Amino acid sequence: MKFARNFALVLAVVSSSCVGAFSTSRINNAMNKASPNAATMLRETNGGLDTDLILPSFSTKEEYISYLKKAGALPDGFALGTAKGTFVSVEAPAMGPLPIKATVIHLTEGPTDSWAAVFTSNRFPGCPIKVGKDRLTKGHPLQALVINNKVSNVCPGGDGVAAAESVCAAVAEGLNLPGGANTVLPSSTGVIGWRLPAKELAEDVVPKAIEAIQADSAFAAAEAIMTTDRYPKLRSKTLSNGVRVVGVAKGAGMIEPNMATMLGYIMTDATIEKSKLQTMLSAACNRSFNSISIDGDESTSDTVVAIASGLKPLSSEDELQAALFEVCEGLSADLVRNGEGTGHVMRVKI
Repeated sequence: MKFARNFALVLAVVSSSCVGAFSTSRINNAMNKASPNAATMLRETNGGLDTDLILPSFSTKEEYISYLKKAGALPDGFALGTAKGTFVSVEAPAMGPLPIKATVIHLTEGPTDSWAAVFTSNRFPGCPIKVGKDRLTKGHPLQALVINNKVSNVCPGGDGVAAAESVCAAVAEGLNLPGGANTVLPSSTGVIGWRLPAKELAEDVVPKAIEAIQADSAFAAAEAIMTTDRYPKLRSKTLSNGVRVVGVAKGAGMIEPNMATMLGYIMTDATIEKSKLQTMLSAACNRSFNSISIDGDESTSDTVVAIASGLKPLSSEDELQAALFEVCEGLSADLVRNGEGTGHVMRVKI
C-alpha cells in the first residue's frame, strides 16, 4: 500500500492494557493539542448537532451515548430502523439460538442515483460485496440499505448471493419499493464460513426493523451494526447552508489499509452528481479508512457507502468534500482507538 505525501497512518498497538472504551483523550492529545475546554466550547456553539472535530472525554457510557444520539440527527429524506432476532447456525447447531441484528436505512422520498461505494480489494470478497459491486456497475438507483451483523456471508456453504438477494427482496417488499430488490444494497459482517440465516432475517428481523423505522437519529444504526466493537461510532457535520452529513461505522479487528473489517455508511441530503460523489468518497477513503491498521489483516467484507437524498441544494462542493474528509477521518480514528486489544495508538505522518 502506498500513501500519498502528507497522509497520516494511524496504527493501533495491541497490549494487555486496553484503552478505556469511552475515553478519547489519549488519541486526541496525540492528534491535536486542543484543550478539553476548546472541545466543550465547540460542542456548545454548535448546539450539539455535530460531533466535535476532537471528541471530548466522557466519564460514563451514558454520557457518550447521549452525545452521539444528539449529534446523529438524520439528514432530510432518511429514516432507519433496527431489530434483533435469533438463528441456529447450520455449521454449529450445538451452540443453540444465537443473536443477530438487522438495520434498514430507507430513503423516504424515493430512490436516488446519487450514491457511491468503495469495497474491499480482497480477492475473496463476501457475497454482499459481489451484489454491491453489481449494483454499482449497472448503475442501479438505491432506495434502501440492509445490514446484518453476526454472519458475514463470506465463503458460505450455500448460495450466498441468492441469500443476500432474498433479504433485499424482503426489504423491498416491506417498504413497498417500486424498484424492487435491485434498489436495496446489502451488507453483512460477522463469522466467516457460515450460511447467512436469510429466512430468519427476511421473515422475522427485517420486518421488525421496518416497523421500528424512525427519522430522528442515526445512533441506532451505529449500535446495531457492531460485532466485537466496544462502543458505537458516529460522526456528523452540518454545512453552512444546512446540508447535513452523518456517518456511522463498525470495526475492531482485521483492520489494515485497503479498507478493513469495517462497514461505513455516510448519509447526506445534498444534491450532488453520482460521479462527483464517487470521486469525493474515494478521496476521503484514501486519507482515512485506507490509512489505518490494527492487526495487518485485510478483510473480505469491507464497504463504505455514501448516499445522497438530494433534498437540499449544495452551495459548495469543496465544503462537502471537507465534510466527508472530517467525517471519514473521525470514524477511522474511532475504529483504531476501538481496536481489539488496543493499548496504544500511534499517528504517523508520511
